[in-house]
This record gives sequence, C-alpha cells and structure tokens, in this order.
Amino acid sequence: MSPAERFARPGIDAALVVEAWRTAWSRITRAWPALALEESEIAAFIAERLEGEDPVAALAACPAEDLALAAQCARGEPAAHQAFERYLGAVEQTRVSGAPPHLLDEVKQLLRVQLLVSGERAAGIVAYRGKGPLRAWLRIIATRELVRLVRRDPRNKDTALEELALATTGDPALDQLKATYRVEFAEALREAIGDLSFEDRLLLRQQIADQLSVDQIGVAHGVHRGQARGRGVCAQRHWQRL
Repeated sequence: MSPAERFARPGIDAALVVEAWRTAWSRITRAWPALALEESEIAAFIAERLEGEDPVAALAACPAEDLALAAQCARGEPAAHQAFERYLGAVEQTRVSGAPPHLLDEVKQLLRVQLLVSGERAAGIVAYRGKGPLRAWLRIIATRELVRLVRRDPRNKDTALEELALATTGDPALDQLKATYRVEFAEALREAIGDLSFEDRLLLRQQIADQLSVDQIGVAHGVHRGQARGRGVCAQRHWQRL
C-alpha cells in the first residue's frame, strides 16, 4: 500500500488524495530536514488520526508537521526528542495561580517522562491526535499537571522515596532499628530529602521510585546517555547517604 492509499475514501477522487498527501509530505520534509523520516510510517501515523469523510480537506487542515514530529518521538528518535525541546518551551507560557516558578521545571520533566519515555507501553505522545497545534496540546497538559502540583500537599512530595527507605531490607537488625525509631527515622529522612536540590530529588524519584533506566532518564532530562549515567551515579550516592 502506497502512503497516499492510506487516506483513500469511497467516492473521493484518488488523484486528489494523492495530491493532498504530496502537499502534506512536502510540508513535513521542509519542516524536518534533519529527521530520518519514513514516508509510509508517517502516513500510517497520520491516517490513524485523521477525522472526517473528506481526506483532501482533512490533510490540508491538519498540523501534518506536528503529527510527523510526534510519530518520530514515539519511535524514540533522538533528533526528534531534541526538536521536541523547542515545542516544550510553550510550557513556559503556562500560568496557574499560586504556582512557584520552579514547578514549571518539574512539569517539563514530567511531560518528558509521560510523553517520550516508552517501555511496556508506547510513549504517551501517541495520544496526540492533531486536532490542534502540538504546542497548544502541550500547554493543556502542562496546565493540568501544574494545577495538580499546586494542589499537592508539600509534605507528601516524596512519599514514594520515604516508603522505599522505610521498607524492610532483609537485614533483621536494620529492620528492627527502623521499626523502633520509625517516626524519628522518617522525620530525619524528610529533612535530608528536603535539603536536596530540586533536580537531585527528581533524579532520586525517577531512578529509585520510578525505576527508570539510564536511557529513559536521558530522555526525561533531554541529555545524552553519558550525561544521564553520570547523573544517575550522583543520585545513587545521595540515596546511599540518606
């Protein structure tokens, strides 16, 4: 099946569909000359998301360039992830009452993990349907996450790390010590975690609680594998000191 045939509809002139796809594909290749674009894969990605009975009109109206970027991000292409960073700048325009500036950084990290990191499930960016510009879609998600973070009780910010640290270890002596002094230990742990920088706390949650791999941490922070490994080693050292 040719790329254009994916958009075929009964009663629609095939030649017009072919021309509409050629125009959309031209827009995509001009927008992303540095990406390793596979026309058939991009066409399949867009065709699954195109709505309406008239594919000619739908192709002309859809943000084909944004959908192509989303497709490449979903494939895990590093160059696409780098291009995504420019789109992520739209998050800076997100405003929620009561949100301190540093929360925007956390939101951007969350979006990288939610949208770009894949594992047992596909990367979350496949949920982008192209009903509007990608930047607008990102701002909507960022606003939702920012509201959630503002409403979150700061005292529960690192409960995942706290629960892991307080869990049994298999060492009877250490487990007995934790059980006896659980309240004191938990308070000291919260204080120690609170003294860490925002980035160090985030790294600890991602590596220890979320169990992200080095590659996934690299995607989440927009850095290459070597930098991600170095940051992971630092996070492990912080965890051991805690």
